[in-house]
Amino acid sequence: MLISIRSSIKQKIYWPDARSPFQYLSVPTSKELLSLVYRIDAQNRVSKVNEAWIKFARENNGEGALPEKVLGSDIITAISDHTIKELYVSMIRQARNGHQVKFQYRCDAPEKRRLFSMHITKTLVGEVEFVSTMVNEELRESVKFLEPDQPRSNVHLRVCSWCQKVALPPDNWVPVEEAVEKTGMMEATQLPAITHGICPSCYEEMLGSLDEPT
Repeated sequence: MLISIRSSIKQKIYWPDARSPFQYLSVPTSKELLSLVYRIDAQNRVSKVNEAWIKFARENNGEGALPEKVLGSDIITAISDHTIKELYVSMIRQARNGHQVKFQYRCDAPEKRRLFSMHITKTLVGEVEFVSTMVNEELRESVKFLEPDQPRSNVHLRVCSWCQKVALPPDNWVPVEEAVEKTGMMEATQLPAITHGICPSCYEEMLGSLDEPT
């Protein structure tokens, strides 16, 4: 999901509205490594990250995602997208009330499509724990639009943090490969900048899941 907590892992890190701070990076397929965990305290401040998180940050020049940088950060105030902020407030409230929140989301790398499962629960000590685990991964031809080191223009395109579709005018959400083709962006000297949001279909699905807590 994620946010606008900035970091140096080859790109800006978007922390809840993109769900994984390692969005668009290539990662090993180790199941242990891909169980990325963080917890927040009663004030919604990050109180803990797991060893997998730290290891990945260190291996990818991600000093901005190390504990000394993220611990104490308020994830709600850091979320830039208003709709996603409201969703996170609702999800955290449900978890604090003892309900589990589960959903799946895409968290792609330029050359990989990846499906993750998010599990949000209340811990025994009253914190809220977020666990993201990869459930599927497939290779594709690298999408330069998603490569973090590409030069960017002042034009912004929104990417859904759940399904990775891209919003094209007037409000048409299409797969990223289709967006690249339709916009002709590869003919430009600079690619559009990426912002994150949530598309209408994913938003409705999330509202439905929150209406039926487990």
